Amino acid sequence: MALFDHTAERLARGPAVLFAADPADGMMEAILRYDPQAGVQGGTFVFHNGVQLYGPVRVTPDVARQAGLPAGMTAGYYAAIVEGGTSRPRPDSLKWQDAERLVRGLAAWLGGTVHDERPGVDLKLRVSVYSGHELPVGQVIEVIQPYIDTGDLVCHEDSGVSGAYYLLTQPEPLFFVAYWPSRLSRSKLALPPPALGELRDKQPCRWDLRTKFPMATVPRETALRVAEAALALASRADGMVIDTYGFPVDRPEDLLAR
Repeated sequence: MALFDHTAERLARGPAVLFAADPADGMMEAILRYDPQAGVQGGTFVFHNGVQLYGPVRVTPDVARQAGLPAGMTAGYYAAIVEGGTSRPRPDSLKWQDAERLVRGLAAWLGGTVHDERPGVDLKLRVSVYSGHELPVGQVIEVIQPYIDTGDLVCHEDSGVSGAYYLLTQPEPLFFVAYWPSRLSRSKLALPPPALGELRDKQPCRWDLRTKFPMATVPRETALRVAEAALALASRADGMVIDTYGFPVDRPEDLLAR
């Protein structure tokens, strides 16, 4: 009974992703896309950002009723974090944000249902390009400009972060670009995502393509255009594209999973 109560409590607390049938092979593929170097300890997947994923947990009718879960679910996975310091410490609040993004990403990719007692993070469509090669601003503008139809992109330096800049138009563009130099990847507040694999340890620079559109309602054509722009920039910079949830983007359609 104690184990039963513990399982129900964990699923009820969340963040958790629930399925009518355990995706099994699809889940393993998604986990390795999220972190190619993920570890496994018993029934726990351990990631390099301080997040852990437990499951699959069998969701019986009794567990579903006790945890207040949606009807028809038979399998679940819940996320937790490794609390406290590590060799590269991060605030626990950032780890919990990553845990929520992971769960929401798994639900989007695999057709699951998110369950979480915490208020959800307001996720906007944002795509990041990570690269071990910095590009001159002119080359970045050359790549991005064809995807912007609100005027010429103008570079604005960040007055608070040396080497950082923004690419904007006037009026407001569909998306804008924020650039962060490689040294910032050493910060515990901005560690590169596990999906980068070996590139994560090479202090990559980053371009964020940011929008004002919530992930749940972003128009299809907007998502495709932002993805195409990010992939074009990644091709020029020999980099990788990472979506809002922390998963790699290999083709524009990947950004439609939400």
